[in-house]
Amino acid sequence: YMEEVLKMGIESMSLQQKIGQMLIIGFHGTEVNDKIIKAIRNYHIGNIILFAGNFKNPKQLYNLNKELQRLALKENGLPLFITIDQEGGMVTRITNGATFFPGNMALSAGGNEEDAYLYGKYSGEELKALGINFNLAPVLDVNNNKDNPVIGVRSYGENPQRVSKLGSAYIKGLQENGIIATGKHFPGHGDTSVDSHLDLSSVNHNKDRLERVELYPFKEAINTGIKAIMSAHVMFPAYEDRKLPATLSDKVLTGLLRNKLNFNGLIITDCMEMKAIDSYFGTVEAAVMSIKAGADMICISHTEAKQIGALNRIIEKVESKEISEERINESLKRIIDFKSEINIKSFINSSYETAYNIINSDIHKEFSEKISNNSITIVRDNGLLPIKKEEEILVISTNAQVLTGIDDFIEDRNINTSFSKEFSNCETEIMSLKPSKKEIEYLIQKAKGKCKVIVCTYNGNLNIEQIELVNGIYKINRNIIMIPMRDPYDAANLDHIPCILLAYEYTPISIKSILKVVKGEIEGNGICPVTL
Repeated sequence: YMEEVLKMGIESMSLQQKIGQMLIIGFHGTEVNDKIIKAIRNYHIGNIILFAGNFKNPKQLYNLNKELQRLALKENGLPLFITIDQEGGMVTRITNGATFFPGNMALSAGGNEEDAYLYGKYSGEELKALGINFNLAPVLDVNNNKDNPVIGVRSYGENPQRVSKLGSAYIKGLQENGIIATGKHFPGHGDTSVDSHLDLSSVNHNKDRLERVELYPFKEAINTGIKAIMSAHVMFPAYEDRKLPATLSDKVLTGLLRNKLNFNGLIITDCMEMKAIDSYFGTVEAAVMSIKAGADMICISHTEAKQIGALNRIIEKVESKEISEERINESLKRIIDFKSEINIKSFINSSYETAYNIINSDIHKEFSEKISNNSITIVRDNGLLPIKKEEEILVISTNAQVLTGIDDFIEDRNINTSFSKEFSNCETEIMSLKPSKKEIEYLIQKAKGKCKVIVCTYNGNLNIEQIELVNGIYKINRNIIMIPMRDPYDAANLDHIPCILLAYEYTPISIKSILKVVKGEIEGNGICPVTL
């Protein structure tokens, strides 16, 4: 049936089928349920976004993707784009049973272009084996704002050339394995101090600076042949004088991205339920505005009413000629061209055994560990490392927890457990993200007389109480080791602290690497990709 659809082309499709191909939707649950069947069968929705809530284990995910594809081929004759935010590090949806890869800033601190290419290749092989054909990565934002709450360690760093080199190498590795790569968030979400999941913000630089910094990695990615670019829900007054975020601006999506930068791939939106869009424009109306602006695909991740509402509103606007059918056909042609490149038969006919061997590859695991080990950065150490097995130490840390809309879900993990296993005289305390005065006092008392005190902060630069705690302990015990477990900016302006290690992420692999450095088994030769 797919061959027929491709041969007959766009003319044979109803308006509803066409618009269905332009939507990317999420759904709840770990199996094919009535809602998703209805979306594909009755509304001809053509694309899916997966979240951690759709994932139990790789086998379940593999079977889910197979069932979804069979349904889509039977009902609509075209395979689904099955998309996922598998960025690595803090933004990892497939969390167990496959290789856990480091995030961008860790890769940048401990790896080079060749590593970025292999990263793309290996993660591409694993995604493909599990039936995912479209990764919402890499983040090409240049993180040059220390107060950025949502990008941070998801970026390769603050240097546009470095971001471009690593991003382009990763794109090559991913796309050579049949996975569509997505550069995000165009034209650049790096220099904001607001999370667009929560509110609308603006990047107020002039064109000259934007072209030199923010746009540079996107231009290079386009030269590399990236197939998809995701828009940011951020305003750029240099390109758009109306109060419109990039996602809704024809000047940004069509004028800048299509016409000036000559991008011929898929323009997709960030999720239209994010507050930056929904609070100001409404998800349903914004979906129409975004298509008018030049987006090919609209992502609505969660709410069925908004997904179907947007679909129907777009159909109305085409029927009333407010959006031309040519405009729809132009996007559709692009979507179908990229879908015809998916080797769907090979996935449908594959066996889980084959996939199992790929996602459990020792080569992949060793590679991931190598990058993680190399990423740990010793900012300074005035003789406090390594720590001996029997030394009396106190370890204070937060739990790894969701800090932004993209984090989605983070499995319970705490570095304290790992320290307790390794050191016989180890006491541990868990601190809140924003410890109270009382909590700070209590922890300072605990630190008195300890041989060494380790404080693992978690975006302390944005939760300043954690830094107050570090300084409070330093006053009564100079033998303090600080380990920022996410944004390295926690370490800024702390020149008096005698030992600081950077981990860039609070993940199972980085925890292992930190312990190796603390015990003196490995060096900690990472280089921080942002200025402290």
